Amino acid sequence: EFYFKPTWTVNDSLAIGGTLFYTPSMMNSGAPGTYVSGTVKYTAPATMAIGPLGWYVSGEFGRQYLGTTDAVYGVVGFPNGIDYADYNNWNIGVGFTWKQATLDLRYSDTDLSQADCNAFTGDHTATFNGSFSPINPSGVGSKWCGAAFVAKLSVDFTLSALK
Repeated sequence: EFYFKPTWTVNDSLAIGGTLFYTPSMMNSGAPGTYVSGTVKYTAPATMAIGPLGWYVSGEFGRQYLGTTDAVYGVVGFPNGIDYADYNNWNIGVGFTWKQATLDLRYSDTDLSQADCNAFTGDHTATFNGSFSPINPSGVGSKWCGAAFVAKLSVDFTLSALK
């Protein structure tokens, strides 16, 4: 996999960036994958701190472009491989910082259908729910790729941060 992630720091509070990822074989399927996105992050100045907490808001909008899998998988009805569906994804969140700790609260979602999600992930818990697509005409869909709320707590233990 190759990637490029430039960021432009507009000022002390605002950063705008982008990402570009490429793999010749997404999840070892033989299907090439390219992901592009735009990011933005606003970090509140110290004068806007909430007591001892610093904070920020950030978001990303991206598009995943996927190709066709190798034909070696021998999927009935797709003798030349599966042409995975392209899809958009996005997230928005708020983070709180205290010393070396960060709590990030984030909502993310995608427009990938449950049928295409099942074809892409091979979700073993997928069920029939009437979700159909050209690459998954069975009506079996996965909820693995749907909307999610994620809370992440991280702590920076690098030597420079512990001074």
